Amino acid sequence: MLDFATSIVAEGKVLVASRGGKKLPKGALIDLEGNLSEDPAVLYGPHQPDGPRDYSQGKGAIRAFGEHKGSGLALICELLGGALTGTGATAPNRRFANGMLAFYIDPRRVDPANFFDAEMARYIDYFKNTKPVAGVDQVLIPGEPETRMRAERTRNGVPLPDDTWAAIVSTAREVGVSEANIQRAAS
Repeated sequence: MLDFATSIVAEGKVLVASRGGKKLPKGALIDLEGNLSEDPAVLYGPHQPDGPRDYSQGKGAIRAFGEHKGSGLALICELLGGALTGTGATAPNRRFANGMLAFYIDPRRVDPANFFDAEMARYIDYFKNTKPVAGVDQVLIPGEPETRMRAERTRNGVPLPDDTWAAIVSTAREVGVSEANIQRAAS
């Protein structure tokens, strides 16, 4: 399974950055005038640290990865996942949602000789044994960074920037969570 955004960063990463989390890569966003930016306000518009984020207030966009080839892939994915599924690719006042289109392949039907399993194992081994880029310890396949992060977060918890915690507390208060329960969660 491969699940990824066709943009330089996923919208969720922009949301995290807007709440004081990890900074965005250089030029990940583009504003209304065509200037590259790393400022989450380009996507969400002006906001308070603990206030809501509203993409409809922004005047920019997240850039596609891979220059023109990535833009082409992003266009096709939006058409398949948005227009073809009925979620919509663009329309005034359309609801904000991620459309999903999945293709499922049963290897037993297309590979009755079981060539795929052995070839996949050989290729992954070949791929992981290539020399990594300078400053990187090893080559990882998709999913490995997330598996490692999940294990680390399970052991040590999830670090939250102050702005993110403030937004959680604000929402908890809005929905009626008691101050005692909020304080208990903070300790």
